Amino acid sequence: MRQAVGQLTTAAGECARTPMFGLSETELLIFLDEVFRAQQMVQAALLHAVREVEGRGIPAGQQAATANMWLRERLRISSSTAGMWLAQARMLDAHQDLDAAVTAGAVNAEQLAVITTELAQLPKDLDAPTLARARTVLLDWAQHLDPRQLRMAARRILEHVSPEVAEGREEARLRRAEQQAREQRFLTMTSDGDGRVRVRGLLDSESAAVITAALDPLCRPAATRTELAETGETRTPGQRRADALVDVCRVALSGGSLPEQSGARPQLAVTASYDVLRGELGPGVLEDGEPVSAETVRRLACDSRILPLIFGGESQVLDAGRTRRLVSGVQRRALMVRDRGCTFPGCDRPGRWCEAHHMNPWSEGGNTDLRELALLCGFHHQVIHGESGWQIRPGPDGRPEFLPPPSLDPQRVPRQNQYHRRT
Repeated sequence: MRQAVGQLTTAAGECARTPMFGLSETELLIFLDEVFRAQQMVQAALLHAVREVEGRGIPAGQQAATANMWLRERLRISSSTAGMWLAQARMLDAHQDLDAAVTAGAVNAEQLAVITTELAQLPKDLDAPTLARARTVLLDWAQHLDPRQLRMAARRILEHVSPEVAEGREEARLRRAEQQAREQRFLTMTSDGDGRVRVRGLLDSESAAVITAALDPLCRPAATRTELAETGETRTPGQRRADALVDVCRVALSGGSLPEQSGARPQLAVTASYDVLRGELGPGVLEDGEPVSAETVRRLACDSRILPLIFGGESQVLDAGRTRRLVSGVQRRALMVRDRGCTFPGCDRPGRWCEAHHMNPWSEGGNTDLRELALLCGFHHQVIHGESGWQIRPGPDGRPEFLPPPSLDPQRVPRQNQYHRRT
């Protein structure tokens, strides 16, 4: 045995030192296949040795608390790897058909890990013939499935070997999984301190499906280059999904259906400084202490669902939301009838997802008159308030029209949204 192991080590060293550039394509592929197969056989030999070490009680004889700990220290491997090898070694020792397949190199180490894990999860009271059929099926699948595919198929192995048992077990498993998911649900929002808030969470499948159903209609990407140009759509799928989540929450805030807080409908509050000499709003702070730019404050001031708190130099409240700034219910209904949705050219967002935008900014003295208002979705509201170069103004027909940036149209020919026009 010692001679055979020495020869194995020598041969392995020679293979490792073999220069690959000198091999033809055919020789290289044969080398790859054979070395891999040999590696799997060596892994089988390793597992046999692991099982024999455990069976002889060597770890306990050397005062190791567990076989896992002994292997970890002896071979300088991780605890998880030691645990996996011990489980696989026991499985090979208990099932000769599996041991033969691994020893012959027909099942590789990753596939063995899958088979060991999935067999261990079968019902403990499963009869021996059914368990044997399960191993046979998994060994057969291993001939043409990679580890990931094998794992997915193995999770439903009972349906193949014992359908009558699988039905009851699957129902119980699903109920346990659903209960665990509900118990483990959470959502956290943590500020990074640089204008970003990290969102983490875990949902059960049903709740995730509800959220997906609400977000998907708002995540549709632009379909054509023309639409991309007209809508200014440059968002990634992840950005569209994040914007959709915010839009859904905006709709909930505006609908008045949320529980009241301290006797008032939930609102987003932002405090901002006001430069009396320049007559404009400065940077602001949200309720949770997060700072926002003056541009964001001006955009938020457009929205009737936002309560701006404007402070003077002595931190005295100058304005807690002027009545004339707020778009009334009647005005919003009129906007819905006139605009029907986001007025930005090419945008198909419906009116219920939109905010009321002051074409002549309220923060700069604009009035809350229907002619000076326009519906904009959250994304295009930011486009207009940003540095995109797009401008909005009342058109000759009373409907909002947009002037594209010179980079898009040097003539800056006014455009209107044709998507929501009545035919």
